[in-house]
Amino acid sequence: MTTSHPIDAQSGHDPAQRRAVVERFRRSDRWGPLEYLFWCLPVLAYFLFPGNYLLLSQIAITSLFALSLDLIFGYAGIISLGHAAFFGVGAYTVGLLGVHGVGEPLLGLLLAALFAAILGFLSSFLLLRGSELARLMVTLGVALMLYELANKFSDITGGVDGIPGIEVKPVLGLFEFDLFGRVGYIYSVVVLFLLFWLARRLVHSPFGQSLRGIQMNS
Repeated sequence: MTTSHPIDAQSGHDPAQRRAVVERFRRSDRWGPLEYLFWCLPVLAYFLFPGNYLLLSQIAITSLFALSLDLIFGYAGIISLGHAAFFGVGAYTVGLLGVHGVGEPLLGLLLAALFAAILGFLSSFLLLRGSELARLMVTLGVALMLYELANKFSDITGGVDGIPGIEVKPVLGLFEFDLFGRVGYIYSVVVLFLLFWLARRLVHSPFGQSLRGIQMNS
């Protein structure tokens, strides 16, 4: 004898099946012991390597780059050779803000993400067309074009010499960046953790499952 479940008249779905799907998403979103252990490592590094905060900050920044690349390639299966262009746009945004006296780190972070998102939206109409080989060449071409534009407008970007006179204000007006890189390391790790948490929630959401579907169908 089989039991039947009532069907939702509005959505046409089985409520029990829908609850099972929601519960599966909740279970997949739970943190595992290894994840907790992994995020203890930056805290230990802060105390174990007090003279290497600048190097540790670079590791955190590179990890953020790898995290963003993992979203597009590891989950969506979209190969890109021009991913560094988005980091470059964000860096120039923060640098130009600092030159003009707007050196608040959190505001610069938000505006850098905004301009990088705008670049990603505008370039998506071109980058997501064609085969994988064509996409590789187009992403590389876009990155090279932005690189040459940055060199051409050296009076704004500083070219290969970079932007001089950048002033970075204290975080939230309280925590001033020091020469040893202590505050910079804490800031980098906190930003990395928050964006990791956001990316983790994203990949375990229905939208994240659709990204995996894109990878399976590519």
